[in-house]
Amino acid sequence: MKKRNVLLFAAAVGLMLTACGNSKDTADGGSNSAAVSSGTVENKAAEESQEPQEPENLPDTQEYVSSDGTYKVVLLEGLTQTDMPLSAGFAMMGLDGEDSRKGFSGISLRCAKSSILGNSGDIESLEDFAEYITDLAISNSGVTVDWTDTQAPALEGTDRSIAWEGVAKHGISKGQAYGYFAEDADSYITVVIVGNDDDIEEARQVISVELLDEAPELDAAQAGTKDFISSMTAVLDSVNGTNVLESFKALEDASSTESQLEAIVLSAQQSLSGSWGVENADDLIEMADWLMTEGHNQDALDVLKEFGADGETQRDAFDAILQEQGLDEGTYISLLAAYDAQSAYGDGAIAAWDLSRVGTIMGFGYAAGYCTYEEAMDKNLEAAQKAQELFDSWEDFNKSYLYGYSYWSEESLDDSQSSAAERAELVSSMEAQANGPFAVDWNMELTKEW
Repeated sequence: MKKRNVLLFAAAVGLMLTACGNSKDTADGGSNSAAVSSGTVENKAAEESQEPQEPENLPDTQEYVSSDGTYKVVLLEGLTQTDMPLSAGFAMMGLDGEDSRKGFSGISLRCAKSSILGNSGDIESLEDFAEYITDLAISNSGVTVDWTDTQAPALEGTDRSIAWEGVAKHGISKGQAYGYFAEDADSYITVVIVGNDDDIEEARQVISVELLDEAPELDAAQAGTKDFISSMTAVLDSVNGTNVLESFKALEDASSTESQLEAIVLSAQQSLSGSWGVENADDLIEMADWLMTEGHNQDALDVLKEFGADGETQRDAFDAILQEQGLDEGTYISLLAAYDAQSAYGDGAIAAWDLSRVGTIMGFGYAAGYCTYEEAMDKNLEAAQKAQELFDSWEDFNKSYLYGYSYWSEESLDDSQSSAAERAELVSSMEAQANGPFAVDWNMELTKEW
């Protein structure tokens, strides 16, 4: 097995390639599932009335708390914890054996069911989630696992849990793998570990997970400019599965080699070229500036003028004008979204749609090698300050964003079957999260802190 945390790196790479490689700037495709046997064994703690005997000579343990403070994992002592900031509101945690337990590697995460990492498609059950996350964890790592079902311990505060075990293979090396998955009404939680036989056997004797739902709510006074910037891209980060800028920096800080990062760099370059026409550093800055000064917002305002909307035209009258033109449905929906946005936010109209994507392309640009981290963050700060000038709250920013998505996609927010409605539902769920991305203070002073 590899010395470094293969699961953390592979899962991060899998998510980032999903985010970078789509032809539209969002990643709406699913993930191939790992092959798993049917008839998963659920936890049977309720049926076990006898007190279990305490094993002798248990290995030393340590608590590893997630960076968002929502859960902790008890596992073998001395593991190296690496927090991967996938997007605002939650993070993935890697646990690596380093020299003390060579080859031991694991990931854990907790995510809301309404915003599963990587826009993973139709996940309707805990089994679906387990298949998705195990496939993601081992993709690009060179590790393969033949999973079978095993008994899962109960996790207090959850509705159900399952567990899988299997033989892990990497080249000519063999080891063991163990996956634990649980769900409550709102979220999924998982821990997946691989390593040599002895280490995994010891880990299984002591592994446990505890939900920390009593963790204090986000203190708006402690949140900073980076949190604000992260919140601006939170919706698309959730769809794509990661904040490319912060995740790529974390991989670099974790001393990933050039060969390990090469696939991400190439994919970021291809995404910028294919979706944005960005081929180099100059193109990147030009595109970011266009989003902040003109973007689709200016295009929408110009089109509204062409159809006679002067800022005072009543909606019914404007609707009648559109009906007379015999427009196709997509164009009709797009223009009504632009009208509603202008009515609500004037010249700001759908500017939030443009401003939110500055962070996305700058993240791609950093991963592609077209700018430094500092340069990317400086441009993101400009976008954040512009957002504060145009809007009074996260609620307004998000409404403008959704109008912009409807304008761009030509899909109605009122059509429950549309991707626009799905995007609106995602925004609503994030706004309801006590520790979510939109809990940060909209009116904070934005300063350079990197």
